[in-house]
Amino acid sequence: MNNGIVEKAISSLGRGFDLTSDFRLKYCKGRERLILLNETEKKEISIPGFGAFKDVSVDIKCDKGDRTRYQSDMLDFNQMAEFFNQKCSLGGKIPSGEFNSMFGFQSGLWAKDAAKTKCLGLDGYFIVLFNLHIDRSPLLLSDQVLNDVPSAWDPPALARFIEKYGTHVIVGLSIGGQDVVLVRQDKSSNLQPSQLKKHLDDLGDQLFTGTCSFTPNIKNQRLK
Repeated sequence: MNNGIVEKAISSLGRGFDLTSDFRLKYCKGRERLILLNETEKKEISIPGFGAFKDVSVDIKCDKGDRTRYQSDMLDFNQMAEFFNQKCSLGGKIPSGEFNSMFGFQSGLWAKDAAKTKCLGLDGYFIVLFNLHIDRSPLLLSDQVLNDVPSAWDPPALARFIEKYGTHVIVGLSIGGQDVVLVRQDKSSNLQPSQLKKHLDDLGDQLFTGTCSFTPNIKNQRLK
């Protein structure tokens, strides 16, 4: 396996990212960590499936991943956005960049997207090879970040700060992959949630188990 993936993941811990943008590691902000770690004490860390890596901060821990299939209910826009945020240990219902990307919301106006959406659902198989996280308390921002925080309400300055540092700091991440079936129903659709749920389950079973139990009246209807 490519050890560069592990090295990039380790170096990404503590760096900034923009919640409203792509979550992939190549979109992290800057090259330096925004929070202080113990870089004096180093250790060797074992990564499942990848082997041992030396000179890693003692503040970084690794856990073994798992494989799970998750089948959601049919949820409204806000409920699904909140679910995605909870997966990332974030609060609130404001949609993340990952949520918008997966469901194809591109307007940039989440209230407008929510008004047009009747319900959303997903059925996915999620494979996590390993988890990395920072184990340090309290977490302290670097002096450079603290000095760059605008001292007064200044929208242009805040925009520059976010562009440079992002909106959040990465304190944990998972490396793996996923295969997901998504359903997005617009308000113009008159299908019942139970029909969509049945269709979603059938699609997921066909993809993940090789079985298919489509019923004729659902198979021939167009989903919106």
